[in-house]
Amino acid sequence: MLFDNASKSIYSQEDWNIMQAAYDKAAKTLVVKSSTDDDARIIAETVMTAFNRGNKDINSLAALAVITAINSHPSLNQNGFEQRKRSG
Repeated sequence: MLFDNASKSIYSQEDWNIMQAAYDKAAKTLVVKSSTDDDARIIAETVMTAFNRGNKDINSLAALAVITAINSHPSLNQNGFEQRKRSG
């Protein structure tokens, strides 16, 4: 998913770069391949929400997005995540 700096955006280009880097890191961790995946939507929403609340740290944003995406799948426990991560 590409974060784009719209012409009348409240975000600076650096803001967009931070959000994109956090999204990319989380997506790579979760092996998200498409912006149509539910995980991709969850990652983007989580990154933007946390950023809007003042979190500007790429690693923190990415970690929060990964945790949120995993927790959004009640049937996916830690063992299931480890298997999914290794198979990707």
